Amino acid sequence: MSDKKPIHVIAKDLSIDSKKIIKACNQIGIYAKGASKRLDLKEEERIITYFNDGKNAANEVIDINNSSLNVKEIEKKVPLKSSENEYFPNRLIKEI
Repeated sequence: MSDKKPIHVIAKDLSIDSKKIIKACNQIGIYAKGASKRLDLKEEERIITYFNDGKNAANEVIDINNSSLNVKEIEKKVPLKSSENEYFPNRLIKEI
C-alpha cells in the first residue's frame, strides 16, 4: 500500500480546517478539489512547511467571533453616512 494520506487526516493532525489545507494546496501547485484527495509524503511535507513557516500568513483569513462584539456600542461610536446602499454608477463599489 502506498504512503498517501487524505487531506482530512492531515488537517486533523495539524489541527487546521481541511478547507484551509485545500486552499494551501492550490496555492502551492498541488491540485486538490476535496478533503478526500490523497497526498504523498513529499506533498504532505510541503503543506506542513507552508503552515509552519508563517510566510504565507497574509493569504490566510481569520475568523472573528461576532458574538463577542457589542454591535450597539460600535454603532454609537461610528456613525453611518446613510442607511441606503449607494453605489457609484456602473460600479459595484459601495460609497463610503
